[in-house]
Amino acid sequence: MLLLLFFCATRAAAQGTITGKLVDSATQKPLYMATITVFKAADTSVVTYRLSGEDGMFRIPGLSPELPYRVIVTFTGYGVYRKEFLLSREAPNLNLGTIGLQTGATDLDEVLVVAERPPMVIRKDTVEFNANAFKTLPNALVEDLLKKLPGVQVDKQGNIMVNGKRVNRILVDGKNFFGSDPKMASRNLPSNVIDKIQVTDDKDELLERGDDNLNNVGKVINLTFKKGVKKGVFGKAYAGGGGGINGSRFEGGAIANIFRDTLQVSLLGYSNNLNRPGFGWSDLMQTGGLQRNRDVSGSGNNSSNNSNFGSNIMINGINFGGMSRLGGVTTSNGLGFNLNHSPNKKKSFFAQYYFGKVHTDVETDNTTRIFNNDTVITNRSLYNTVLRGNTHTFGIGMNLKPDTLTTITATASYILGQEQNNNKNEQNGTHNFFGELNNGNVLINGNTRNDILRENFSLTRLSKTKSGRRISFAQGVVWNKKHTDSYTDALIHYLYPRQLDSVTNQLRAELIPTWFAYAGINYREPLGKKWFLRAGARYEYENLKNDVGTFDKSGDQYDQRNGSLSSTFLRNSNRYQASTGLEFKHKDLAITPGVRYQYQQFENTVSGIPDPLIQKQSNVLPQLEITYRKLTVNFTRDVVLPDYNYLLPVRNNTNPYVINIGNTGLLPAVMNRVYANLNTFNPKNNLNVWSWGEAYIADNDVVQSITIDSSGLQTIRAVNANGSKRIAANFGLNQDIKYKNSFTFSWNVGTWTEYRENKFFYNEEASIQKRLNSNIWSNVGFNWNDKLEINPAYSFSYMSVKNTNPRFTPARSFDQTMGTEVIVRYIKHVIFDTELRYLNNNAFADPQYRKMFMWNAGVNFTFFEDERAVLRLYANDLLNQTRNTDIIPYQNTVRTTYSNILGQYFLATFTYNLRPAGAKKKVGGGWSLW
Repeated sequence: MLLLLFFCATRAAAQGTITGKLVDSATQKPLYMATITVFKAADTSVVTYRLSGEDGMFRIPGLSPELPYRVIVTFTGYGVYRKEFLLSREAPNLNLGTIGLQTGATDLDEVLVVAERPPMVIRKDTVEFNANAFKTLPNALVEDLLKKLPGVQVDKQGNIMVNGKRVNRILVDGKNFFGSDPKMASRNLPSNVIDKIQVTDDKDELLERGDDNLNNVGKVINLTFKKGVKKGVFGKAYAGGGGGINGSRFEGGAIANIFRDTLQVSLLGYSNNLNRPGFGWSDLMQTGGLQRNRDVSGSGNNSSNNSNFGSNIMINGINFGGMSRLGGVTTSNGLGFNLNHSPNKKKSFFAQYYFGKVHTDVETDNTTRIFNNDTVITNRSLYNTVLRGNTHTFGIGMNLKPDTLTTITATASYILGQEQNNNKNEQNGTHNFFGELNNGNVLINGNTRNDILRENFSLTRLSKTKSGRRISFAQGVVWNKKHTDSYTDALIHYLYPRQLDSVTNQLRAELIPTWFAYAGINYREPLGKKWFLRAGARYEYENLKNDVGTFDKSGDQYDQRNGSLSSTFLRNSNRYQASTGLEFKHKDLAITPGVRYQYQQFENTVSGIPDPLIQKQSNVLPQLEITYRKLTVNFTRDVVLPDYNYLLPVRNNTNPYVINIGNTGLLPAVMNRVYANLNTFNPKNNLNVWSWGEAYIADNDVVQSITIDSSGLQTIRAVNANGSKRIAANFGLNQDIKYKNSFTFSWNVGTWTEYRENKFFYNEEASIQKRLNSNIWSNVGFNWNDKLEINPAYSFSYMSVKNTNPRFTPARSFDQTMGTEVIVRYIKHVIFDTELRYLNNNAFADPQYRKMFMWNAGVNFTFFEDERAVLRLYANDLLNQTRNTDIIPYQNTVRTTYSNILGQYFLATFTYNLRPAGAKKKVGGGWSLW
């Protein structure tokens, strides 16, 4: 591999180069980000391209001598420059000198023939890619096309980054596609219908933040369709089956899209038992009305997880598809409907509906070791769990632009989620000196229902008479009702310090209805060319009730109320904020000092306590932001009241081995935070650099006070502690290099490091835990004319956990993953792909878990006209070595988990693509392999 790369680099060094400088013909000012494209003169095929630098200079290497070329220079708002040239072996370098472009109002698409359209054009604040310029294979998806674009990264979970910034959503002809999750478009739409890919900053997020700093917002991708597609029907259907050592496997689904000028209708259905969710995380969070749900509960009760064995989405305890939070094998089914209607440029309306159904079988072996000096208590649990869930999500909305100065957005959504779980737990605890402490069986059967209704409205108005003046208003209401019934039937035998049998038969019913409402206004006033005044105000109201009723079993009924394990908690909160800041701008520098006044009043009513617990906080909080070009540094101070879950005084003994209890006397936390980010791109050599860093210190943070008795029973109580710290940094570099017309070389390196300090208490003895996590990764890509792709990768992770209390043993571990992906498309209508990875985790002593190889392979056959049908034969885990393992050191404990996975299986899938009549055969895009 190294010899091959060396050979390519040597060949590139022998090639020719053209250079030059681009200026405005009238002002002689350099033109930044103009596109210089080199074509073969004979057939107008793209050889390579570059963008001009800030000084207008450009350099294009890797050109062959004695081959006729045509160079075309394009820049929005200017005329087109064309020149044919021929390099010789005696004079391989050509300096085109200073090229003056004349201003012109004609659109570039009207001036250039289709074959001469450059691969990339900068249109003001938008980067536009020509899909036809990125050669890939038939039957491709948008995701595969995006992987071909310079500066765009797509990971195996489908998350998209552009120059180090996240992509918040993908639009289709300027309209939402199944909500706001980018993966809904990138993993479902065929790339052969795409004409252009436009990348711009997320202006909606910019307006929501109100700081006018583009460094702090993500990206939006807009896909424009070919003209014929807008009056056609396109989509795909697929079905596959197979089996393996852990049972049969199947997948099936279809997507149909109908585009009729102003109307877009999409239908989606799927079913599989391959641990794949049907819908994406951010799609459900935003369209499903859950994005602000953390404001309601104050807790992070939502999660998204990806692993080597599948992915899943959990929101408020409901599984929306894919692998469950405990691992296992999940069967996912779903249907979706999306409608967009834009009668004109001033109005657009949308409606969406999702249905999802999941069934998960989990077998888990958990071992938790609790260290106390030379004493080790080991608790082992064998779980057998069945999870069943159903979800319905409805969403409607509209975007109005009555004039060029006003933007109005209104959305409403309703989500209904239900989940049942049946859990059987065989558990035992042992002491390294005294032997067995306890053993028992715990059966937990639960039912959860979650109803969420959300409404949001926003209005932004720009001044007609004064540039830079803006006022915006936002308002929203969320109603959330969560009802959980947990049935616990447990028989536990305690053997030490005295023999005792404990029998638990109880129902814990928890009802949590919540109302949350907010309204806010932001205003910006220019005070001159360099000074701007900012002001804002926001009000939030929350009404939350947590009603816990615990009932002991009498006969066949759970009807004997247990007052000591039951409670009612009611919170009424009001939060007022007013902020102001003065922004100074000079060239590339912007400094914005500000101050925020915050008043919070929480009235907590707890059963058993006669008087309400009233928490009041009145704070003046400083803030500062400094921006220089692509670098932004900001400082904020926040006062955060404790989440209500930490305040509940009633014991939660759903798991009899671990008892949780709240603390009504918790104080608000005070956090000081510094954050910095940098994203920069060098157009001369396609080098992208991105990084961010964060540091904070918090006082009155909520931590755990753990008490463990001699029988191994743990009780965890929430308490306050000072001195919580976090320092984290992320850094990455990536570059795409093209040699001649056939060879492309790319590389990517990066690192993520986090250091934390948190206090905790163990049997009333304080300790500070110091945790270091670090990860380094690197990828190299080699592509020869899309016939051969080799993509080696390596990653290394290190973790260290230390405690200031010498009674607790330090823990260190590292794991590394190395491997390569190979794709061969040399034989027409046949595509081979394989991926081999080696995983090594030194935390495991058992060789089968310490080291393993993961080898997947597939072959794809294309059929019919336009290669619209594909048969894929796929083998997962050919060596049958993969294991789903996890080891987590935390405080004075180490938890090790083993769970069942899909394992080795073989699958044959047939896909048929319905192509629109207006789409041509050879278009952009690539084959999705994994």
